[in-house]
Amino acid sequence: MKVNSTTGRLVAAIAMVAAVALIVAAVIVVDRRPRTHDAYIYAYSAGITPEVSGRIVFIGIRNDQVVHKGDILLKIDPEVFSLQLRQANAQVAALQAQIELTSRQVTAQGSGAEAAAHQVERARQQLSLARDTRERLEPLHGKGFVTTQQIDQARTDERSAEAQLAAAIQQASQAKEAIGDVESLKAQLVGAEAAQALAARNLREATIVAPVDGRIVGLNLALGSFATAGHPLFTIIDDNNWYAIANFRETDLAHLRAGAHATVWLMGQEGHPLEGVVESLGAGVQPQGAVGPGLPQVDRNLNWVVVAQRFPVWVHLDNGATPFLRIGATASVRVRHGHAD
Repeated sequence: MKVNSTTGRLVAAIAMVAAVALIVAAVIVVDRRPRTHDAYIYAYSAGITPEVSGRIVFIGIRNDQVVHKGDILLKIDPEVFSLQLRQANAQVAALQAQIELTSRQVTAQGSGAEAAAHQVERARQQLSLARDTRERLEPLHGKGFVTTQQIDQARTDERSAEAQLAAAIQQASQAKEAIGDVESLKAQLVGAEAAQALAARNLREATIVAPVDGRIVGLNLALGSFATAGHPLFTIIDDNNWYAIANFRETDLAHLRAGAHATVWLMGQEGHPLEGVVESLGAGVQPQGAVGPGLPQVDRNLNWVVVAQRFPVWVHLDNGATPFLRIGATASVRVRHGHAD
């Protein structure tokens, strides 16, 4: 009996040590590889919104279709925008022709003004000559070397030269004022070219193309539907970046870091685990009972006991093109340090 008692105590001690070892190992594993079943799949999406209004004349997609960046999704009737572009082109061409014609006229007017300026200079020279002649003859009249008629003629020539100079100055002034410019026309051309560019842009925007590789959802259109600028028509899910958003308890956050590797299991696809990398740890959530936008809301499970708050951890998936990925799908996430499982 004593032997059996000793053996029993030994077995009990071994079992206790084993249990403690298992608990310690479990804690170490949990610390090194935090895991949560409170996760879901997410990807960014964009509402496809037309920038022009018009009747839809072509739809080249269907719901859940995979499209590639640059694929034509639908077309809005381009006739109105094509006519607007033709009108803008005509306005630009008309202004360019008017500027060219006006430029030639300005050149001619400038030549006329230059010629008038030369006339003024010649009139000044004639007046100077007439004045010098009169001033040279007047002293000789008293000495009898010139006649009174010659003096009168010199004075008449001087007055005539003065009149011619005044007329030349007036003509030169008029010619200078008549010179036009093309600056106002050039300003009009800038505005017309802007209208031309806008019309060309509107014509391009009548054809809506895929901005990214993705999947079409929320399509509810038929040919002939009217598209209104600024109102979304459907949504495209960006297939380039898929995430698992895992809500980890705040007690686990100390064991997580950006850059850590993670494995993600989707409900119904447990046999196809996905690999990813922790991209960010949530910096905050909406406090319980608080009201206000801007923070994600993660509910606690119990209200009558203290429960660790959960924070969203974003895991960027490596194989984002996997067909069974869907926004909102339930997932489990395990984060580990390094590459080893």
